[in-house]
Amino acid sequence: MADESTVDEKAQLKPELNESAVDDDSKSNDSKAKFLTNGGDVKVEVETSSSGGVSFTGLGKEELLQYANDPFWKKVRVILFILFWVGWIAMLAAAIVIIVLAPRCPHRPDLKWYDKQASYQVYPKSFKDTNKPGKAEPGEGVGDLQGIISELGDGHFKDLGVETLYINSFYKSGGVDNGMDVVDYKDVEPSLGTLADIRKLRKETKDKMRLVIDFIPNHTSRNHTWFVSSQNKQDPYTDYYVWRPCTKGGQMPNNWLSVYGGSAWEYDDLRGECYLHTFLKEQPDLNLMNEDVRNEMKDVLNFWLKEGIDGFHVRNAEYLVENITLGDESASGSGSVLSYESLIHDHTTHQPESFDLLQEWRAVLEAAANKPGREKALIVTVDADMNTTMKYYETNGKNGATYVRMSPITNYNKNGLATHLKDRIQEVAVDDAHRKIWMLDNENNDRIASLIGDEYIKAMLAVQILLPGVSSSYYGDEIAMKNGVPAAASKDPVSKLPGQTNRDQFRTPMQWSSEQPNAGFTAPTFMPWIPLGANYKTNNVQHAKAYHSEYSIMNTFKQLVVLASNESIQFGKTVVSVLKDNNDIFWMTRKAEGFSGYLVIINLGDSPFASNFKEAKIPKTLMHVFHSDGTLLEGTMDLSKRAVSIAPKHVHVYKFD
Repeated sequence: MADESTVDEKAQLKPELNESAVDDDSKSNDSKAKFLTNGGDVKVEVETSSSGGVSFTGLGKEELLQYANDPFWKKVRVILFILFWVGWIAMLAAAIVIIVLAPRCPHRPDLKWYDKQASYQVYPKSFKDTNKPGKAEPGEGVGDLQGIISELGDGHFKDLGVETLYINSFYKSGGVDNGMDVVDYKDVEPSLGTLADIRKLRKETKDKMRLVIDFIPNHTSRNHTWFVSSQNKQDPYTDYYVWRPCTKGGQMPNNWLSVYGGSAWEYDDLRGECYLHTFLKEQPDLNLMNEDVRNEMKDVLNFWLKEGIDGFHVRNAEYLVENITLGDESASGSGSVLSYESLIHDHTTHQPESFDLLQEWRAVLEAAANKPGREKALIVTVDADMNTTMKYYETNGKNGATYVRMSPITNYNKNGLATHLKDRIQEVAVDDAHRKIWMLDNENNDRIASLIGDEYIKAMLAVQILLPGVSSSYYGDEIAMKNGVPAAASKDPVSKLPGQTNRDQFRTPMQWSSEQPNAGFTAPTFMPWIPLGANYKTNNVQHAKAYHSEYSIMNTFKQLVVLASNESIQFGKTVVSVLKDNNDIFWMTRKAEGFSGYLVIINLGDSPFASNFKEAKIPKTLMHVFHSDGTLLEGTMDLSKRAVSIAPKHVHVYKFD
């Protein structure tokens, strides 16, 4: 019963609620809208309420036309129209003026990594040995790839600020010429490490440093499987090397000479012919005119490109191909009989086909550079006049070498050194299109500190690092290592030949410490593969980094590398000269448009000198940014009021706008 009563009540409430809702709507919405027709016109009339108030009625067509034809509103419309276009034209003009007159961003050339990174050359056998006593590992007392890896991260390379690592030959070799007599281009000499070490080195340096390695296409070891097959005339290797008929102990194919003196031909008993060797007889020349050999060399490049190598230094590039006529070379009128200098080498050096080879290899590298930042470098070292050197960069519109390595100094006579530097740099350096890699020494030549003396090292480093192009420093230059004293039992096969220099003295172990036995190069119980430098206790990395050594040669090196990262040093114009009033004062300006310029001053004489350097034609207000042997002057300097004084053998660098 209760449920039936509830239902009845709800049923009674429904109509009451509905009526109430209708009443509320009628009260809250008291306005009215009417559509009125008058001929073809339609008007909408809205009344707000029945109780009075304002009502709105829209304008009709006739009423609108009255306003449209009203003189006052006509003027208003014309004025507004004119103002709109005047404003639009004014904004357009302002935008054009801003674009034309506003300061433009200075031009930055598209520099690749090899255009701006300082390079550091490591001779792996002499850098650092990580072998441990009692492990019976190959290469005790010999530097290795792990030694290089140990100085990555926060080690020596980062401390110096170098970002490109150039490693001399680590290929598996015949054991005659310290890696230059290759047995296997795709393997590592066991005493130096393994292919896994190379991969670890690449992994450790990825996105931090670039790796450049030696590429040795001119010759192989006599123990290479290619040569053994060629001796036996096994195809396709029969013509992999340069063979010519001859008789044992008789007439050679021609009068060509080895770089180390004596005939460039060697009779082979097994084949019964002579083979060409530009260097040692244990290093037979490859026949790079043979298409199969050329493909082998491309395959070598591609192998190492896949391993992540960024660049290749083509060793002995000037000797790659010989004139196929095999004609005798003319006498030069200098040098002793059978010495290399006694002939003019117009059939065996700088041949057009050598330039073609470089272009082929450059194409291989460019094919691998498939993304920005992955560019590859092909580098050569050439000793030739500039006209010939330019051919290594480009011939017939095709690119060859990316860079040529050369020295900014060829005459080490201290008398007139500033003038020689000026002349040399004006000859080879002031060329924006063909940039250079500047080296002061390498594994085959005297160390710069021995050639010119400790007191000139900072000056030479400043020239090398601040010239247009990039620098490549041989390990130990940063601490002014000198030539060593070779042991009686030389490790250099060239030293055993008449009239040749023992190159061991240029390759002495890196001098790390004054306190550790063997200068920290190898374990105390091991014998270094060649003797240490005599001055390692006073000249080493530990000493150069010590407190109170802020003016050490290594700190100078580091400061110059940082300075070289500035735009004007990287791609600015270069002017070099010596002071008219004192030809011992060398000066150089580097200036890129839109960036601060730099004035480099070097006193290569024995006396201090002061000058306003008017002939440099730079602004008179300068800022002192580098001093090789003293503190920097604070604030700006005004050369119109006071001169600059520079002490003997000192280097100063000033910045100007």
